[in-house]
Amino acid sequence: MKYFGTIMSFADLKRQYRKLAIANHPDKGGSTQAMQEINAEFETLYRIWEKRRDEEPKAGNGYENDYNGATAREYTSHVYNEYRWQSKNYKGQRPSEIAELFRQWAKETYPDYKFSVRVQHYNSITIRLLIADFAAFRESSGIICNYNVNHYYIERNGNLTDRAKEVMQNVTDYIMSYNYDDSDLMTDYFNTNFYLSLYIGSGTHPYKIVIPKSRRTGGQTVPVFKRPEGPGHKVIRLALGKNVFGRYDTVRHGELKLLGSFSYSGSGVENFWPLSYSSAATANKRIVKLDAAGIETRLTGFNSGYIQFIRYKPQTEALLEAEDRQADEAEQLWNEKHQSA
Repeated sequence: MKYFGTIMSFADLKRQYRKLAIANHPDKGGSTQAMQEINAEFETLYRIWEKRRDEEPKAGNGYENDYNGATAREYTSHVYNEYRWQSKNYKGQRPSEIAELFRQWAKETYPDYKFSVRVQHYNSITIRLLIADFAAFRESSGIICNYNVNHYYIERNGNLTDRAKEVMQNVTDYIMSYNYDDSDLMTDYFNTNFYLSLYIGSGTHPYKIVIPKSRRTGGQTVPVFKRPEGPGHKVIRLALGKNVFGRYDTVRHGELKLLGSFSYSGSGVENFWPLSYSSAATANKRIVKLDAAGIETRLTGFNSGYIQFIRYKPQTEALLEAEDRQADEAEQLWNEKHQSA
Protein backbone atom coordinates (compact mmCIF):
# COMPACT_ATOMS: atom_id res chain seq x y z
CA MET A 1 0.00 0.00 0.00
CA LYS A 2 1.30 3.46 -0.95
CA TYR A 3 -0.65 5.56 1.56
CA PHE A 4 -1.83 3.34 4.41
CA GLY A 5 0.47 2.11 7.16
CA THR A 6 -0.07 -0.88 9.44
CA ILE A 7 -3.79 -1.26 10.17
CA MET A 8 -4.61 -2.45 13.69
CA SER A 9 -8.42 -2.46 13.48
CA PHE A 10 -11.41 -1.31 11.43
CA ALA A 11 -11.54 1.85 13.54
CA ASP A 12 -7.83 2.42 12.89
CA LEU A 13 -8.45 2.14 9.14
CA LYS A 14 -11.07 4.90 9.38
CA ARG A 15 -8.73 7.03 11.47
CA GLN A 16 -5.91 6.74 8.93
CA TYR A 17 -8.27 7.47 6.04
CA ARG A 18 -9.55 10.65 7.67
CA LYS A 19 -6.01 11.91 8.29
CA LEU A 20 -5.14 11.26 4.67
CA ALA A 21 -8.34 12.97 3.54
CA ILE A 22 -7.54 16.07 5.59
CA ALA A 23 -4.00 16.24 4.20
CA ASN A 24 -4.99 15.58 0.57
CA HIS A 25 -8.48 17.07 0.24
CA PRO A 26 -8.61 19.20 -2.95
CA ASP A 27 -10.51 21.96 -1.14
CA LYS A 28 -7.55 22.24 1.23
CA GLY A 29 -4.86 22.36 -1.43
CA GLY A 30 -4.52 18.62 -2.01
CA SER A 31 -4.46 16.62 -5.23
CA THR A 32 -7.54 15.04 -6.82
CA GLN A 33 -5.38 12.23 -8.22
CA ALA A 34 -3.91 11.49 -4.79
CA MET A 35 -7.40 11.35 -3.27
CA GLN A 36 -8.52 8.91 -5.96
CA GLU A 37 -5.55 6.64 -5.21
CA ILE A 38 -6.23 6.87 -1.47
CA ASN A 39 -9.90 6.00 -2.04
CA ALA A 40 -8.97 2.97 -4.14
CA GLU A 41 -6.63 1.63 -1.42
CA PHE A 42 -9.22 2.38 1.25
CA GLU A 43 -11.99 0.48 -0.54
CA THR A 44 -9.77 -2.60 -0.79
CA LEU A 45 -8.85 -2.48 2.91
CA TYR A 46 -12.41 -1.61 3.93
CA ARG A 47 -13.79 -4.85 2.49
CA ILE A 48 -11.18 -6.83 4.43
CA TRP A 49 -11.54 -5.14 7.80
CA GLU A 50 -15.32 -4.84 7.70
CA LYS A 51 -15.45 -8.63 8.11
CA ARG A 52 -13.08 -8.47 11.11
CA ARG A 53 -14.98 -6.02 13.29
CA ASP A 54 -15.22 -8.58 16.11
CA GLU A 55 -11.46 -8.17 16.55
CA GLU A 56 -11.81 -4.52 17.60
CA PRO A 57 -9.83 -3.71 20.79
CA LYS A 58 -11.83 -2.59 23.84
CA ALA A 59 -9.93 0.70 24.19
CA GLY A 60 -11.04 2.52 21.07
CA ASN A 61 -9.95 5.72 19.37
CA GLY A 62 -13.45 7.15 18.89
CA TYR A 63 -13.95 5.81 15.35
CA GLU A 64 -15.68 2.54 16.32
CA ASN A 65 -19.14 3.86 15.39
CA ASP A 66 -18.01 6.23 12.64
CA TYR A 67 -20.72 5.96 9.97
CA ASN A 68 -21.34 2.28 10.66
CA GLY A 69 -23.32 0.32 8.11
CA ALA A 70 -21.99 2.35 5.18
CA THR A 71 -20.25 0.82 2.18
CA ALA A 72 -16.69 1.92 1.44
CA ARG A 73 -17.93 4.23 -1.32
CA GLU A 74 -20.59 5.74 0.95
CA TYR A 75 -18.00 6.29 3.68
CA THR A 76 -15.51 8.07 1.40
CA SER A 77 -18.30 10.28 0.07
CA HIS A 78 -19.39 11.09 3.64
CA VAL A 79 -15.85 12.03 4.73
CA TYR A 80 -15.15 13.99 1.55
CA ASN A 81 -18.26 16.10 2.15
CA GLU A 82 -17.30 16.65 5.80
CA TYR A 83 -14.19 18.61 4.80
CA ARG A 84 -15.69 20.45 1.83
CA TRP A 85 -15.22 24.15 2.54
CA GLN A 86 -12.79 26.90 1.59
CA SER A 87 -10.22 28.28 4.02
CA LYS A 88 -11.37 31.92 4.20
CA ASN A 89 -15.04 32.85 4.21
CA TYR A 90 -15.05 36.22 5.97
CA LYS A 91 -16.92 38.85 4.00
CA GLY A 92 -18.01 41.22 6.74
CA GLN A 93 -20.46 38.84 8.46
CA ARG A 94 -21.47 39.64 12.03
CA PRO A 95 -21.21 36.98 14.78
CA SER A 96 -24.99 36.38 14.71
CA GLU A 97 -24.84 35.73 10.96
CA ILE A 98 -21.81 33.47 11.38
CA ALA A 99 -23.64 31.45 14.06
CA GLU A 100 -26.51 30.84 11.63
CA LEU A 101 -24.08 29.84 8.87
CA PHE A 102 -22.47 27.38 11.29
CA ARG A 103 -25.85 25.86 12.16
CA GLN A 104 -26.57 25.19 8.49
CA TRP A 105 -23.06 23.81 7.91
CA ALA A 106 -23.27 21.53 10.96
CA LYS A 107 -26.64 20.11 9.81
CA GLU A 108 -25.19 19.26 6.42
CA THR A 109 -21.78 18.08 7.63
CA TYR A 110 -22.81 16.23 10.80
CA PRO A 111 -26.53 15.43 10.32
CA ASP A 112 -26.57 12.91 13.19
CA TYR A 113 -24.79 15.17 15.70
CA LYS A 114 -26.33 17.85 17.88
CA PHE A 115 -24.61 21.18 18.45
CA SER A 116 -25.59 24.17 20.57
CA VAL A 117 -24.53 27.56 19.18
CA ARG A 118 -24.94 30.82 21.09
CA VAL A 119 -23.78 34.39 20.54
CA GLN A 120 -23.01 36.25 23.76
CA HIS A 121 -21.93 39.84 24.42
CA TYR A 122 -22.19 40.65 20.70
CA ASN A 123 -18.77 39.25 19.78
CA SER A 124 -18.45 35.86 21.52
CA ILE A 125 -19.57 32.60 19.92
CA THR A 126 -19.99 29.50 22.10
CA ILE A 127 -20.27 26.11 20.40
CA ARG A 128 -21.07 22.90 22.29
CA LEU A 129 -21.13 19.38 20.89
CA LEU A 130 -23.92 17.64 22.83
CA ILE A 131 -24.66 14.41 20.92
CA ALA A 132 -22.51 12.34 18.55
CA ASP A 133 -21.81 8.71 17.69
CA PHE A 134 -18.31 8.44 19.18
CA ALA A 135 -16.56 8.33 22.55
CA ALA A 136 -15.20 11.85 23.02
CA PHE A 137 -13.03 11.37 26.12
CA ARG A 138 -10.22 8.93 26.82
CA GLU A 139 -10.90 6.61 29.75
CA SER A 140 -7.77 7.84 31.50
CA SER A 141 -9.07 11.44 31.52
CA GLY A 142 -11.82 10.77 34.08
CA ILE A 143 -14.12 13.07 32.06
CA ILE A 144 -17.54 11.79 31.03
CA CYS A 145 -19.94 14.74 30.91
CA ASN A 146 -18.63 18.10 29.79
CA TYR A 147 -15.33 19.67 28.90
CA ASN A 148 -13.95 23.04 27.79
CA VAL A 149 -11.82 22.50 24.68
CA ASN A 150 -8.94 24.92 24.08
CA HIS A 151 -9.27 25.35 20.32
CA TYR A 152 -5.67 26.55 20.01
CA TYR A 153 -4.22 23.21 21.20
CA ILE A 154 -6.70 20.54 20.08
CA GLU A 155 -4.11 18.23 18.54
CA ARG A 156 -2.07 18.19 21.78
CA ASN A 157 -5.10 17.56 24.01
CA GLY A 158 -4.54 14.33 25.93
CA ASN A 159 -8.12 14.06 27.21
CA LEU A 160 -9.84 13.69 23.83
CA THR A 161 -10.05 10.66 21.55
CA ASP A 162 -8.66 10.94 18.03
CA ARG A 163 -12.15 11.24 16.53
CA ALA A 164 -13.11 13.97 18.99
CA LYS A 165 -9.95 15.92 18.10
CA GLU A 166 -10.75 15.61 14.42
CA VAL A 167 -14.34 16.80 14.74
CA MET A 168 -13.48 19.69 17.05
CA GLN A 169 -10.61 20.76 14.78
CA ASN A 170 -12.90 20.73 11.75
CA VAL A 171 -15.48 22.77 13.67
CA THR A 172 -12.78 25.23 14.73
CA ASP A 173 -11.33 25.55 11.24
CA TYR A 174 -14.76 26.23 9.75
CA ILE A 175 -15.96 28.79 12.28
CA MET A 176 -12.59 30.57 12.37
CA SER A 177 -12.65 30.91 8.58
CA TYR A 178 -15.17 33.71 9.22
CA ASN A 179 -12.91 35.45 11.72
CA TYR A 180 -10.18 38.02 11.44
CA ASP A 181 -7.65 39.07 14.03
CA ASP A 182 -5.76 42.36 13.73
CA SER A 183 -4.79 42.40 17.41
CA ASP A 184 -1.37 43.54 18.56
CA LEU A 185 -0.47 41.93 21.89
CA MET A 186 2.63 44.09 22.23
CA THR A 187 0.48 47.21 22.53
CA ASP A 188 -2.58 45.57 24.16
CA TYR A 189 -4.61 46.34 21.04
CA PHE A 190 -7.43 43.85 20.39
CA ASN A 191 -9.39 43.83 17.14
CA THR A 192 -11.11 40.58 16.18
CA ASN A 193 -14.46 39.70 14.64
CA PHE A 194 -15.39 37.32 17.48
CA TYR A 195 -14.02 35.21 20.31
CA LEU A 196 -14.66 31.45 20.24
CA SER A 197 -15.47 29.16 23.17
CA LEU A 198 -15.61 25.44 22.42
CA TYR A 199 -17.12 22.70 24.60
CA ILE A 200 -18.13 19.06 24.52
CA GLY A 201 -21.29 18.71 26.61
CA SER A 202 -22.46 21.21 29.22
CA GLY A 203 -23.26 21.35 32.90
CA THR A 204 -26.98 20.83 32.26
CA HIS A 205 -26.72 18.66 29.13
CA PRO A 206 -23.96 16.05 29.56
CA TYR A 207 -22.39 14.73 26.37
CA LYS A 208 -24.19 11.65 25.00
CA ILE A 209 -23.19 8.92 22.57
CA VAL A 210 -26.18 8.10 20.34
CA ILE A 211 -26.08 5.72 17.38
CA PRO A 212 -28.71 6.75 14.79
CA LYS A 213 -31.46 4.16 14.29
CA SER A 214 -30.72 3.91 10.57
CA ARG A 215 -27.18 2.74 11.34
CA ARG A 216 -27.85 0.24 14.09
CA THR A 217 -27.43 -3.48 13.41
CA GLY A 218 -29.67 -4.45 10.54
CA GLY A 219 -31.57 -1.21 10.89
CA GLN A 220 -33.39 -2.78 13.85
CA THR A 221 -33.76 -1.36 17.33
CA VAL A 222 -34.43 -3.01 20.67
CA PRO A 223 -38.01 -2.16 21.71
CA VAL A 224 -38.18 0.02 24.82
CA PHE A 225 -41.27 0.76 26.88
CA LYS A 226 -42.29 4.41 26.75
CA ARG A 227 -43.98 5.38 29.98
CA PRO A 228 -47.25 7.21 29.28
CA GLU A 229 -47.65 10.73 30.64
CA GLY A 230 -51.02 11.43 32.23
CA PRO A 231 -52.67 14.87 32.22
CA GLY A 232 -51.68 15.51 35.85
CA HIS A 233 -48.00 14.82 35.21
CA LYS A 234 -48.09 16.91 32.03
CA VAL A 235 -49.51 19.98 33.80
CA ILE A 236 -46.78 19.76 36.44
CA ARG A 237 -44.04 19.30 33.83
CA LEU A 238 -45.18 22.41 31.98
CA ALA A 239 -45.38 24.42 35.21
CA LEU A 240 -41.86 23.38 36.23
CA GLY A 241 -40.33 24.04 32.82
CA LYS A 242 -36.66 23.03 32.94
CA ASN A 243 -36.60 23.06 36.74
CA VAL A 244 -37.24 20.42 39.40
CA PHE A 245 -37.63 20.26 43.15
CA GLY A 246 -34.52 18.98 44.90
CA ARG A 247 -33.19 18.74 48.44
CA TYR A 248 -30.72 21.43 49.46
CA ASP A 249 -29.00 22.24 52.76
CA THR A 250 -29.45 25.89 53.69
CA VAL A 251 -27.49 27.60 56.44
CA ARG A 252 -30.54 29.33 57.86
CA HIS A 253 -33.32 26.77 57.45
CA GLY A 254 -31.56 23.40 57.25
CA GLU A 255 -32.53 20.90 54.51
CA LEU A 256 -35.39 22.09 52.31
CA LYS A 257 -36.99 20.89 49.09
CA LEU A 258 -36.45 23.81 46.71
CA LEU A 259 -37.06 24.72 43.09
CA GLY A 260 -33.87 24.57 41.04
CA SER A 261 -31.90 22.52 38.56
CA PHE A 262 -29.16 19.89 38.42
CA SER A 263 -25.75 20.39 36.84
CA TYR A 264 -22.91 17.97 36.22
CA SER A 265 -19.17 18.31 36.59
CA GLY A 266 -16.82 16.95 33.93
CA SER A 267 -16.40 13.71 35.91
CA GLY A 268 -20.17 13.25 36.22
CA VAL A 269 -20.73 14.48 39.79
CA GLU A 270 -24.32 15.69 40.12
CA ASN A 271 -25.00 18.99 41.89
CA PHE A 272 -28.32 20.64 42.70
CA TRP A 273 -28.58 24.42 42.58
CA PRO A 274 -31.74 26.16 43.85
CA LEU A 275 -33.13 29.17 42.03
CA SER A 276 -32.58 32.32 44.04
CA TYR A 277 -35.14 35.10 43.58
CA SER A 278 -34.15 38.66 44.37
CA SER A 279 -37.71 39.89 43.89
CA ALA A 280 -40.84 38.57 45.61
CA ALA A 281 -42.93 39.79 42.67
CA THR A 282 -40.96 37.59 40.23
CA ALA A 283 -41.08 34.59 42.56
CA ASN A 284 -44.85 34.98 43.05
CA LYS A 285 -45.44 34.65 39.30
CA ARG A 286 -43.88 31.18 39.41
CA ILE A 287 -45.68 30.33 42.67
CA VAL A 288 -49.04 31.14 41.02
CA LYS A 289 -48.22 28.81 38.09
CA LEU A 290 -47.22 26.01 40.44
CA ASP A 291 -50.36 26.51 42.49
CA ALA A 292 -52.50 26.22 39.34
CA ALA A 293 -50.74 22.91 38.63
CA GLY A 294 -51.63 21.63 42.11
CA ILE A 295 -48.36 22.30 43.96
CA GLU A 296 -48.34 24.32 47.18
CA THR A 297 -45.15 26.35 47.67
CA ARG A 298 -43.87 29.39 49.52
CA LEU A 299 -41.05 31.93 49.30
CA THR A 300 -38.45 31.31 52.01
CA GLY A 301 -37.77 35.03 52.53
CA PHE A 302 -39.97 38.11 52.85
CA ASN A 303 -38.85 39.98 49.72
CA SER A 304 -36.49 37.40 48.23
CA GLY A 305 -35.24 33.83 48.65
CA TYR A 306 -36.00 30.36 47.30
CA ILE A 307 -39.28 28.69 46.34
CA GLN A 308 -39.91 25.86 48.80
CA PHE A 309 -42.07 22.82 48.05
CA ILE A 310 -44.76 22.31 50.72
CA ARG A 311 -46.98 19.56 49.32
CA TYR A 312 -49.19 18.49 46.46
CA LYS A 313 -52.84 19.46 46.80
CA PRO A 314 -54.92 16.41 47.84
CA GLN A 315 -56.74 16.11 44.51
CA THR A 316 -53.46 16.49 42.60
CA GLU A 317 -51.72 13.85 44.71
CA ALA A 318 -54.59 11.42 44.15
CA LEU A 319 -54.49 12.03 40.38
CA LEU A 320 -50.71 11.48 40.21
CA GLU A 321 -50.98 8.24 42.19
CA ALA A 322 -53.72 6.97 39.86
CA GLU A 323 -51.66 7.85 36.78
CA ASP A 324 -48.60 6.09 38.25
CA ARG A 325 -50.66 2.92 38.88
CA GLN A 326 -51.97 2.98 35.31
CA ALA A 327 -48.44 3.47 33.93
CA ASP A 328 -47.09 0.60 36.10
CA GLU A 329 -49.86 -1.71 34.86
CA ALA A 330 -49.20 -0.73 31.25
CA GLU A 331 -45.48 -1.44 31.70
CA GLN A 332 -46.19 -4.84 33.25
CA LEU A 333 -48.45 -5.81 30.33
CA TRP A 334 -45.84 -4.58 27.85
CA ASN A 335 -43.09 -6.62 29.52
CA GLU A 336 -45.25 -9.77 29.54
CA LYS A 337 -46.04 -9.31 25.84
CA HIS A 338 -42.41 -8.84 24.79
CA GLN A 339 -41.04 -11.59 27.02
CA SER A 340 -43.39 -14.10 25.44
CA ALA A 341 -42.65 -12.85 21.89
